Amino acid sequence: MFFKRRELMALGAGLILPAPVMAASSAPVMPSPAPPPQPGADLPVPQNGSLRFRIMRKGDVIGTHGLTFTQQGRTDLPPPATPPAPATTASAASPAAISKTAQAGTGAKEAAVPAKPSPPPKPPVLGPLTVHVIIDIAVKLGPIPLYRYNHESTEIWHGDTLESFVSATNDNGVHTKVMAKNKDGKFWVETIKEKYAAPEDAIPTTYWNPKTLFAPLIDNIDGKLLRAKIARIGPETISAANGDRIDAVRYVASGDLNLNLWYAEDKPKPGEKPGPIHWVGLALVGSDGSRVSYELL
Repeated sequence: MFFKRRELMALGAGLILPAPVMAASSAPVMPSPAPPPQPGADLPVPQNGSLRFRIMRKGDVIGTHGLTFTQQGRTDLPPPATPPAPATTASAASPAAISKTAQAGTGAKEAAVPAKPSPPPKPPVLGPLTVHVIIDIAVKLGPIPLYRYNHESTEIWHGDTLESFVSATNDNGVHTKVMAKNKDGKFWVETIKEKYAAPEDAIPTTYWNPKTLFAPLIDNIDGKLLRAKIARIGPETISAANGDRIDAVRYVASGDLNLNLWYAEDKPKPGEKPGPIHWVGLALVGSDGSRVSYELL
């Protein structure tokens, strides 16, 4: 076996201002206001809905780690501006209104009837966020397979609260399953061997969520609650699979979890708060002493 079991858990989001006396053609058009923030929009969900890595060992690709994010109604962009409604002028008014205007004298200015402002667009109602993870690893000596690893898991999030996750793993012929659910104010974790209540804010070791850096962690292979310490090392530049360089921050996990993690932060525009933190890399040392690393695809 090339990887220690504890290491394998790593392989594992127009209004028209009415003018009192103006023709419709001269009324200023203002953009629609931005919609209110959407629940869960602060989670680091990729805009294309997926996150993929290739897994490297001794210069060879030995597998892939993919995550798919789906959420009904999710959009991090404001909806298009509502087209302005035309203002009603005297030329389009009723015959009675025209008659009254004529009686007031030809020198009287016609007052435009302001259009009723359109309400700001409402953001769509968001459903739960589903995160589906698939890991596939094969280590071979020529055509001969030496090691196989397959893992699949699904997480359900409501906003930034984890409601449940399930996982199934085939670690070179050793099969494990984990089921976890938030119920009655507790986060229940069940495996083939045990059932227990984990801390309510615990999350599985799937690493895409930066809560990994401070939340209680559950091994998504065997379901055990981990005693891990994660320390920030500092800024580093790592390589993506296509050769691009990524500015990130490295963190080192020790204790029940021994690996390196890299996260990159979206650079905010002037005056904006810092953007979400995204998982962009991972590295560990296998039981045979070889270095295994993730490269972002």
